[in-house]
Amino acid sequence: SIMRILYSLFFLLILQSFHLKAQQVTISPIPQSITWGTKAFDKSTGYILNGEATADKDAIALIKAKLNTGTSGVEIVIGEKGDSNVESVATEIPTASEGYYLKVEPGKVTIAGTDSVGTYYGVQTYLQIASASEVMSVTIKDYPNVIERGLVEGFYGNPFSQSDRIRQFEFYGKNKMNVYIYSPKDDPYHNSQWSVLYPTAQALKMAELVQKAHENKVKFIWAIHLGG
Repeated sequence: SIMRILYSLFFLLILQSFHLKAQQVTISPIPQSITWGTKAFDKSTGYILNGEATADKDAIALIKAKLNTGTSGVEIVIGEKGDSNVESVATEIPTASEGYYLKVEPGKVTIAGTDSVGTYYGVQTYLQIASASEVMSVTIKDYPNVIERGLVEGFYGNPFSQSDRIRQFEFYGKNKMNVYIYSPKDDPYHNSQWSVLYPTAQALKMAELVQKAHENKVKFIWAIHLGG
């Protein structure tokens, strides 16, 4: 009967809608603009990089650490505004600092940053999308509303460990936070001995922290506390 046909169509539409939503991932933080489409491809086992030589080195390093790159698979076109390989989408790239344009379509992913940080953030967003078993078509335009986004380690008591801080920087990078202020009150070289140079071993640890922060696009700020 007509009613059975209508019920069947309604049921199929519900199933399709549920399937689409099930494959959509929650992007953190929520982008300024996001438009989902249908399935682009199954979770890829391989990627081809287009733009490796000119794109932000930290963004490329992140891709290589998290995805299998080689000579076959889904093409990733990556670069910053002004690079020739992303010229075709130049008008889509946000003008705001640290912004990016990301498009996922069958067999291809385009990541184009306003600047190097934007490209890195575009990669972080794609890694969230690529975590699904079926990668959905999507178009994203994103940029931060707040210029400085981060944390001050400025409490009394046991300071964070070296590994704690490095894990924090990785969390900041994933969530597009960009500032860390070092000022633990129980570090004497920050507090009562602020004018004394760090011993070599501790200075090397501080240098490692700065490097890890920068790899995650985090500004490392060492603050002085003129206490006694």
